[in-house]
Amino acid sequence: MGKKRKKEINTWILLIVAIIAGTILFFGGRYAFFFVTEAGYDPDNPYPVKGIDVSLYQKDINWEGLKDDDIAFAFIKATEGSNYVDENFRENWEGARKAGVPAGAYHFMSFETDAEDQAENFINTVPKKHGSLPPVVDVEFYGDYADDPPDRSQVCDRLDIILEMLEKRYHRKPIIYTNNHCYNLYLHNGYDDYPIWISDPSIPDSLPDGREWTFCQYTFKGLSENVAGGEKYVDFNVFNGSKWDFRKFR
Repeated sequence: MGKKRKKEINTWILLIVAIIAGTILFFGGRYAFFFVTEAGYDPDNPYPVKGIDVSLYQKDINWEGLKDDDIAFAFIKATEGSNYVDENFRENWEGARKAGVPAGAYHFMSFETDAEDQAENFINTVPKKHGSLPPVVDVEFYGDYADDPPDRSQVCDRLDIILEMLEKRYHRKPIIYTNNHCYNLYLHNGYDDYPIWISDPSIPDSLPDGREWTFCQYTFKGLSENVAGGEKYVDFNVFNGSKWDFRKFR
């Protein structure tokens, strides 16, 4: 091999090494910057990561405005039961993504219709997109079920199938949304591997069985000028952790 050829090879090796080193320094510096600026704890603001959840009910939403108001995430209703699709899902999903608001989609679980059909309804509606929050299964009463709750086995049999199918499709553990009553009836002493999104206005330190929650919906009656011009209530939520914790969760 001639000297000229060796020199060219050495030059390419040095260039590749420099690129790799620069990349490591860039991402390492970025990592360190976010850790330093986001990992701290402020006792006056224990839940700095705030978000909303929305459906057709909220009508027009200014996603850019919500981002400017420090809304850090959104859960968007996608489906219900085996065939219902929220009419505003696509608009909300695209609006959140364009504004850079991390979003996840949720499915309102039916106690009556086939679990596989419900999961397929969600899968056929919600794209698999990098950077999205995990899918959510909403477990709560509707109609007469509040007065006559279904058996735990009836609920969990459906829930297990939906969770399994969504995890297989989106490659992330789904989040389970619920309230304290349903949690005690159906999730207590189970589903330890799944993040819990609890509805509780007190923003409790923990769930009824002492487990940590991941998200908490603390009001149904929030108002924002960026949601239907302030004319419709919107649910407000917090993430259980720092901005750095949320970045890692995403």
